[in-house]
Amino acid sequence: MIRKRRRSTRRIHSVGRMMVTGRVRVSILAGFALANGSCGGPTADVQEPEMGAVVVTQWNDSTELFLEYPHPVAGQQTGNWAIHLSDMEDFQPIRSGRLTVTFTSEENQVETFVVEAPARDGIFLLDPLVREGGDYRVELSLASPQVNSLHVLSRVSVSSTLEEAFAVEDVEDDGGIAFLKEQQWVIPFALEPVAEYEVQQTVPVPGEIVAPDGALVQVSALVDGIAPADKNRNAPSVGEPVREGQVLVVLAPTAQEGSFAQARGRVEGLVVEVQRSERLFEAGAIPRRRLEDARHDLEVARAELDAMGGSTDGDYSLSLRAPITGVVAERSFLPGSRVEAGEPLFTIVDPSTAWLRVQMSAVSATDVPEGARATFTIEDSDEVFETSRRLSVGNVMNPETRTVPVVFEVGSARGPFTFGQLAQASVPTGGVTNGIAIPNDAILDDNGTAVAYIQTGGETFARRVLTLGARDGSRTEILSGLDLGERVVTVGAYQVRLASLSGGDFAGGHGH
Repeated sequence: MIRKRRRSTRRIHSVGRMMVTGRVRVSILAGFALANGSCGGPTADVQEPEMGAVVVTQWNDSTELFLEYPHPVAGQQTGNWAIHLSDMEDFQPIRSGRLTVTFTSEENQVETFVVEAPARDGIFLLDPLVREGGDYRVELSLASPQVNSLHVLSRVSVSSTLEEAFAVEDVEDDGGIAFLKEQQWVIPFALEPVAEYEVQQTVPVPGEIVAPDGALVQVSALVDGIAPADKNRNAPSVGEPVREGQVLVVLAPTAQEGSFAQARGRVEGLVVEVQRSERLFEAGAIPRRRLEDARHDLEVARAELDAMGGSTDGDYSLSLRAPITGVVAERSFLPGSRVEAGEPLFTIVDPSTAWLRVQMSAVSATDVPEGARATFTIEDSDEVFETSRRLSVGNVMNPETRTVPVVFEVGSARGPFTFGQLAQASVPTGGVTNGIAIPNDAILDDNGTAVAYIQTGGETFARRVLTLGARDGSRTEILSGLDLGERVVTVGAYQVRLASLSGGDFAGGHGH
């Protein structure tokens, strides 16, 4: 196993998507003194010379290649090529697969080497022996269950002699933040090329998840009574779903003036009176007006009974039913307890939809487009949600907060939402800007300074101070600090920052 030395950021030598960085001095096992005719005896103090190494970072649509290799010498194995391969889909290491490395010279001389499997997750080791010196095109072809990929190194120089290899000029390091592949692979990590996007201008405002009108109802006792224990053992509990018309609670009304029992008894008495009046009218014993009065009194009594709600059965109990389909949010009675008229017994909510109600200044509220969709996060969560549409803009100002309510519909209240939950929203106000923009998660607050981290090499990063522009629910416009094509850390930026503060030692070392 070769221990890979920690490297700082190195100067970039090539242009485009492949970066070949400056050479780093590493030891070669071959005896350079013997190659020069020296034969140091027991007392000789000969310092072993060091040979340069090349570092390459290259991306394609499938994988990222990070390669370190000692400067090759014709006819000799100069040390391991540490070939790091990451899946661009999830930035995880390639854990299995076959890697074929082909050297093709300008004279079409071909040498092929095959690595059957990675030595460890993400790292293929190869010590190629190329017989002839010169410039080669090197292809690295991966066939893996995770992904198939091809990387091409357009020019790899193979020295003809050791002297030529040692004569390669060193390049001064530029410094940077070391964050090794072994550190990137064990955390949630992602990169994204800096590009131009449309960014919707928004304003940040506080909000609350509320129930839509009619989606939250309260079922109260209509009369004084007792909730018999034997008839309410199966009354629904908090969190249970209920359907419209389902019996929630059965009450046995107590005797009182204008009680349910009296109302029902009066209806039953009037039914008998109407039936008697109909028989008398048919016999000619009473005039029609008396029959009509009896029927009228029955209709009024039935209306009074219906106004009490619920339903009845033979023992004069009153069954209160769910007015909507939903979920029991609150239940405030115990079987066997006494209840009073008007006392809340159940609260039922329909969780199929929810509203986001935000508070905005009157000026900002009028700028919210009719079809605007706000984005928001809820307390104790970083997940970003989006509303489906704007429902209303209030026109009455709250005298204390000097704001007006703006209401958005949320597609569904199922999942993490709870009515009454606080939210922080970004509400569109009409304008759209075009320019460089990066995901909001890529931006860190470093003691009041907005910063991001870019990848300058496979294992090296740089801190950039940003000037921010418009911000929407997912991206922020960058006025300065980043250039198109640079690769910004979108997931794991905080860990890169920790590595910068710890001098690159965060999360351990790096070895092969």
